[in-house]
Amino acid sequence: MACILRTPLVVANWKMNGSQHLCELFSDQLQDFPKVDIWLAPPFVYLATLKSFSRLMSVVSMGAQNVHHEHSGAFTGDVSAAMVADVGAKFAIIGHSERRTLHHENDKIVSWKLQTCKDAGIVPLICVGESLEQRQIGSAQSVVQEQLRSLSDERELIEMERVVIAYEPIWAIGTGNTASPCDAEEMHRSIRDYLGSVGCKLRILYGGSVNPDNAEELINQPNIDGFLVGGASLEPSSFNAICSAVNGN
Repeated sequence: MACILRTPLVVANWKMNGSQHLCELFSDQLQDFPKVDIWLAPPFVYLATLKSFSRLMSVVSMGAQNVHHEHSGAFTGDVSAAMVADVGAKFAIIGHSERRTLHHENDKIVSWKLQTCKDAGIVPLICVGESLEQRQIGSAQSVVQEQLRSLSDERELIEMERVVIAYEPIWAIGTGNTASPCDAEEMHRSIRDYLGSVGCKLRILYGGSVNPDNAEELINQPNIDGFLVGGASLEPSSFNAICSAVNGN
């Protein structure tokens, strides 16, 4: 499966960080990497700001960190997939472990969000991953497969090239710990195998304390197609270094 050509992808997830100034810094300093797709996911309020920088928009796609699982309605403070598409978003992150943990979003909700993204014409970036306890008891792969069940159930309805998966071991997010290249590759390969023939087409990203020091070793694994970057995406020079490693420089 690893022989299928898939364009590498690096996604910046700013989480609840950022400012007008950070948007300007990225516009001024983000480099163009011709072999890599680059996506930026700022907080909702900065989507319009990023869109205003034509030079930046020529080298990246922007998207949302989350969407509501309904198309519209009386959900104060929430934003729909159609709304973010309307302001130019090309993708949305769904199922992030922080949403699952802090906002109690289960696999069913993630499945609904998958459908709303499809209806809005934006790419769902689906996050999956296990806790440290689940890995220690040997259930990491079964946990991830259960989280992927909604995608597996919907795969007849979805153009698989229009879906991205991010494997983010919960125990590595924001901790400075990183899955070893061997462990990360094993899980990425397992995800492809679980999804069958369509798994060949999917880009599967690694997310979990990715930084300029470990990016090259991770991206050299055959089933790792890029990264979902958290903390290191808040500094243009660090993010450039990660993209450069993926670009093959």
